Amino acid sequence: MGSKFWFVRALKVFLGVAALLFIVELLKQHSVQEALIFACIWSSITTAIFICSRLYQSRKGVECALCNDIPNKSDKNT
Repeated sequence: MGSKFWFVRALKVFLGVAALLFIVELLKQHSVQEALIFACIWSSITTAIFICSRLYQSRKGVECALCNDIPNKSDKNT
């Protein structure tokens, strides 16, 4: 998994979380500027934690069924 993979993964996480937080803040009657700042800050923090934890887990060989970023190993018994 190269740097392009991790960049695309980080971008997807950032945009997804930012959109969700932005909408929630707007629903809570905050101004657009405050909602955008809040969403960007917390999306950055969330993305950094997610990517760092996935990098750590992938280096240790821990599979994530939700992320599906480590290929399944063939079962020797079948």
